This record gives sequence, structure tokens and C-alpha cells, in this order.
Amino acid sequence: MKRARMAVPAMIVAAAMVTVGCGSDDSSGGSSSSSSGSGKKIKIVYIPGLTGNPFYSTVACGAKSVAAKNNVDFSVQGSPEFDVAKQTAVVNAVVAKKPDAIMISHTDPKAMIPPLKAATDAGIKVMTIDGDLADTSIAVSNVQSNNLEGGRLAGEKMAKLIGGKGSVIIIDNDPGFPISEQRRQGFINAIKKYPGIKNLGVKYSHNEVANAANIVSTTAGSNPDLAGVYTVETNNTEGAITGAREAGKTGKIHIVGYDTSDPIVQALHEKKLDGDIVQYPFGEGQLGVQTLVKAVKGGDVPRNQSAPFVVADPENVDTPKVQKYIYKLNC
Repeated sequence: MKRARMAVPAMIVAAAMVTVGCGSDDSSGGSSSSSSGSGKKIKIVYIPGLTGNPFYSTVACGAKSVAAKNNVDFSVQGSPEFDVAKQTAVVNAVVAKKPDAIMISHTDPKAMIPPLKAATDAGIKVMTIDGDLADTSIAVSNVQSNNLEGGRLAGEKMAKLIGGKGSVIIIDNDPGFPISEQRRQGFINAIKKYPGIKNLGVKYSHNEVANAANIVSTTAGSNPDLAGVYTVETNNTEGAITGAREAGKTGKIHIVGYDTSDPIVQALHEKKLDGDIVQYPFGEGQLGVQTLVKAVKGGDVPRNQSAPFVVADPENVDTPKVQKYIYKLNC
């Protein structure tokens, strides 16, 4: 289970692979082997952590937006579940078709090393989006936002919302994922500067909205001074909003989340969510295609690239600056 992405109800499919929206700009039958020095399109496949997720869908939309102008045949293939074995099956199937490059948001930084090493051994360029592999020699480049900084911004936002006093909890999916750990640590570092804030620690939802809701409602019942909830992923944010309502404390318990979905944007509009750290997956998708085109053609590319983010709140969510960052399921 990845550190930052919400799961969606999944249909069981044969071979655990589906081809999803934002597909090829125009089809070019057959496989496209090395395209440098020829008129052939460069074939790039994006493999998301799971399909039907706003962040990954927005990455694909960004990639698609620059594909044609870069002479790229772009497509998306992925599993509807966030699962290492199923993503491995997708990678293996894609490698067998020998595209020029793979852009991937992996499900595990260690477990995905062998299938992606097989891709590079086959001459396929690999680029990671939103999280590097433990073996950094495999991908030609990685692009992601600074999650420690994102967590710090969330902590500063929370401290301002609660006036620097009261108890707060952090809700994460599961332990052991570097990106979510960085988001938590950045938040913790920020609130340590406020002696009036008591950190009740991290509680794990296993990426279940209902679990996150229950954590908030039960914690509110046993901690009358609960002033804030920091949610590290989308499902947890949605669940926290429900939990605050169930506890009768909507507006009294301040919630700061990470990443967006349609319900999260709606909650910002309704002032049920006080703040949200929003990454720029559209830009990451654009940068991924541009980087891989250069790599396929033999050019040098930056090994580590960063992406910006904004802090959305009820007052700025509809501004052009923030709307540029909001995730969408469809291009």
C-alpha cells in the first residue's frame, strides 16, 4: 500500500491489467523500438500505482498534454488495485511489448526493483514519478515534491488554525513508507515549536475511510481538547471529515489533509476541511515525458527533479493559482 494514494473499489480483472484513459494521442500499430534518429514516434507507457486515482490520472493528463508535440505515442496501463504483485504483472506485460520508455509510480521502492531492472536490461528507459526506487541506478530520473516541506507547511497551517494549543493526531495508512514518513516528520517538526500543542501520535487506518472516521470520533470522545487532525493521504482526509461530523465537532476539530479528490475539494468549499497540501501531478506528467524523450535520444537528464505544491484552503481553493494544482480523474 502506497504512502499517499487513496484506494478505489476494484474490479477483478484477468492478468490484473487495464488500459485506462488519457491513452495514446494516436495509435501506431506494433511496437516502436528505438526512435532516435528516425521518424517513428517514441513509445512511452505510464504505469500508475493504481487506476481510477485522481493523482495518477492527473499525472497521465499532464503527460498526454505534451505527448504529441514531442512525437510521443503515450499510453497508460495499470492495475485497479494498489498491489505489488499486480503492478509487477503490468510491468512484465509492458516490457514484453518493448516500448522505448516506462514512466512509473511504483507501489514499493524495493519490491519493484527486479521487474524494472528487467526493463532496463531490455533497453527500456525508466523514470519514476512521485517516489524513487531504493536502487537509484535503475531510473534515469525521479520527480516528486518535497514531502518533508509539505508536512512542515501542514504543521504550520495547523498551528495557526488552533492558535498554537490543544491536542492533535496524525492519521496515516500504514508504517514503513518513506514518503508518508517524511510528511509526518515535517508536520511533527513544525508543531514542536509550539509548546501548547500536544501530539497524540500517529494512528493507522490501513487506507480505509471508515477506519479514519472511527479514529477521529473515538479520539474526540476520549480527548475533549482534541483540536486538530492531520491526514497524510486522501482516504484519511475523507474519513476524518466524516469522523468530526459523527463526533458533532465539525468546525471545532480542524483538519489539514494531503492530496485532493472531488470530496476533498467539496469539503474545502463547505469549510469542513481547513487546509490541504496539493501537489502538482499535471506538471510531473509533463516533466516525465519531456525527460524521457531526451533520455531516449541519448541526452543527459537531471537525476532528481522537484515539483511544487500549494496549500489550499476554503478562501483560496477557487483561485486560478490553486485550481491549476487540483487533481482530476479525467483530462
